Amino acid sequence: GAGRGRLPWHVATVAAGTTALAAGLGAARVPRRRGGSQRVAAVAGATWLALSSDFALRRIAAGPPQPVEWVRMATTSVLIPPVALWQRLSGRRRHRGASAWPPPVRAVLFDRDGTLVVDVPYNTDPGLVQARPHAREALDLLRCNGMRVGVVTNQSGVGRGTISGADLAAVNGAVEEQLGPFDTWQVCRHTPEAGCACRKPGPALVLAAARELGVRPEECVLVGDIETDLLAARAAGARSVLVPTSETLAREVADAPVVATDLLGAAHLVLEGAL
Repeated sequence: GAGRGRLPWHVATVAAGTTALAAGLGAARVPRRRGGSQRVAAVAGATWLALSSDFALRRIAAGPPQPVEWVRMATTSVLIPPVALWQRLSGRRRHRGASAWPPPVRAVLFDRDGTLVVDVPYNTDPGLVQARPHAREALDLLRCNGMRVGVVTNQSGVGRGTISGADLAAVNGAVEEQLGPFDTWQVCRHTPEAGCACRKPGPALVLAAARELGVRPEECVLVGDIETDLLAARAAGARSVLVPTSETLAREVADAPVVATDLLGAAHLVLEGAL
């Protein structure tokens, strides 16, 4: 019932109580200064009592109206301020030098098919590569603001034998021709049945991209169009943004932590620190 954020009041309470005790001990030990010390002790003690009483009354007012509860609230209201202050100070000491959490985003990773470009199943023709709306604009905005950008994509067609290595390279080259260069490409070439460690929704592609870019996974955002992308980001400890398409399930949109209407909107979310 006392509300949150009372640490400044706890600091004042502890300071008043400590001053009262120190002044009282000083009066007992140094007789010639007894008068001044006693006055300081009286003022500090009255301040401590007022602050402690206010804290206790706020908690008692929340109920229930039972004498045993009043005693419990009064007792713990005396104990909470020094314990709260000690907890804060010891926490700051243990975690000195730690940076804010979550850390700033330094890299944005993208799914390829359905996110950066229109999904053409098992595409082997660079001429069929078509950028999604605002893809180049979003990527240029991120690059201009110092973000590293990369692609993490499942390409099971290679494992199935329907896409050759040369085909994959040609299509990826066409993506870069339309959207500009990427700082890393991470591709899983295995089929789902292969049971590999790299295929999304596993974290390996995201982790490999982070290593190559020289950033931590928690400094990455993965932008994708289906749940598999979001799960891969979560498994790696990265953040994620869903940019739905007509193929995205309504359940996936509802379950996504962050949703953007298009890639430019996703880029703005990243740069505004909204993730």
